[in-house]
Amino acid sequence: MSSNLLTTVQTDTLVMFSPLPPRKSGIAAYTAELLPSLCLKRRVVLVNEEGLTPEVQAELPYCGDALRVISPAEYEADTSLAAHPHVYQIGNNRDHVFAYEAFKKRPGVLVQHDFNLHYLVEDATLARGDAVGYRDVLREEYGEPGAMLADLRRIGVFSEAQKQTLPVNRHLLHLATGVIVHNHWVYDRLPTDVKARTLVIPHHFSPLVIEVEGLEQAQARAQLKLPTQGFMVLSLGFITPPKQIQATLAALAALRDQGLNFFFVIAGERNAGFDIDAIIRQHRLEDRVIVTGYVPESAFFQYIVAADSLVNLRHPTVGESSGTLARALALGLPAVVHNFGPASEFPDDVVLKVPLELGEPRQLAATLETLMHSTELRTARGRRAEQYMRHHCSVQHSAAAYLHFIDQL
Repeated sequence: MSSNLLTTVQTDTLVMFSPLPPRKSGIAAYTAELLPSLCLKRRVVLVNEEGLTPEVQAELPYCGDALRVISPAEYEADTSLAAHPHVYQIGNNRDHVFAYEAFKKRPGVLVQHDFNLHYLVEDATLARGDAVGYRDVLREEYGEPGAMLADLRRIGVFSEAQKQTLPVNRHLLHLATGVIVHNHWVYDRLPTDVKARTLVIPHHFSPLVIEVEGLEQAQARAQLKLPTQGFMVLSLGFITPPKQIQATLAALAALRDQGLNFFFVIAGERNAGFDIDAIIRQHRLEDRVIVTGYVPESAFFQYIVAADSLVNLRHPTVGESSGTLARALALGLPAVVHNFGPASEFPDDVVLKVPLELGEPRQLAATLETLMHSTELRTARGRRAEQYMRHHCSVQHSAAAYLHFIDQL
C-alpha cells in the first residue's frame, strides 16, 4: 500500500460488522479472537445479525466496557455511529449477508476473507427470490454479458462452474475506503486502483493455543480416546472437495500397501453433498480412518496436539487463508500444503509443499512417508513453524495493523 497519500487521524470508536460465535464460522472465531486486542486501544461497537443474545454473550471474550454488541436494527437507530470508521468482515456465505448489505449502504474498510464472493451474492439475492438484484450485480461486474448470464440462469441454463470462475467482488472493492486481505494471492488479483488502498495482514493464530501449551501428545490422545500408537495424520474443518481429502486418502492407501503404521483423523463436520465415507471404503481404509463430525473448539486444539502431521490442501482455491492451518502451525504441528495459492506463501522451512497431482498423489505419499520415518524432520519443522507464527502472526500483530491502517485512512 502506498503510504505517502495518507495522513493519520485517530478516532476512539470503531464500528465492525461480523458474525460472532456460536456461529460455526471461521470468520466469527477470527473476529472474536481479534476483539480483546482491539478493545485495548479503541471502543468497539460490533454489529452482528443476532445482537447480544445470551448465546452470543456466553461466547464473547471479556472486553469490559470497551465492547458493545448490537443488532443491525439497533445500529440503524443509533445515528451517532455513522461518524466513526466502519470495518466489514466479509466472507463467501450467508452468514455475511447482513454485513454485505450494510456495506453497500455505508462503505468502509472491507476485510475480504475470500476473493470469490459469488456464493455471498447468490445468498443476498437469488436465495431471497431477488433475481433482478442478482442480474444487476452481474451487469455491474461484467456488463451485458453478465446480465445475459443472469438471464440464462433464470431460465435454467447454468453451470456451477460459473461460481468458481466469476468472483463477483469488484462492486464492493471499488466502494471500499480501504481493503484488508490475508495473503498476496488475493492482493495480486485486485484491480490496480484498489491495490493502492489495500493492506495484507496475514491470518493470525488463535490465542487459545496457549490453553493447551504443556499438553503432551499421549495425554491428548487419551482424552480424545484415540489410538495410543501409530503415526496420526490430521485434517481439520468442514469436509469439502477442495480440501482434497480424497487425495490424502489415496496417498495413505499407497502407504498402507507398503506396510506403514498410521491412522487418519478427519476432524470436521460431514458434508451432505460429498460422501467421504464412500471414498474411505473405496480405498479400504475403514480401519485406519476416524471421522469425528463437528468438533467443538476445545477439542479442536486437542486434536492438533494429538497429531503428528496436518494435511491442509486446497484445490481449487479462491484465495482463502486457513485459520486451522494458522492454529496448527502455532502449536508446532508439521503441515503439508500445496505449493501454490495462499499456503505456499509460508517460508519453505515452515511448511512442507507438494505439487497439485491430478492423478496418483505420489509426491504427497512420499512427503507423508518421509514425515513418518523422520522424527528429526517433524521436530525441526514443528519448532520452526511455531517460532514463525508467534513472531509474525499473533492476534496482537493483527490488531495493531488494523488500527494503524484505519487511522491512516
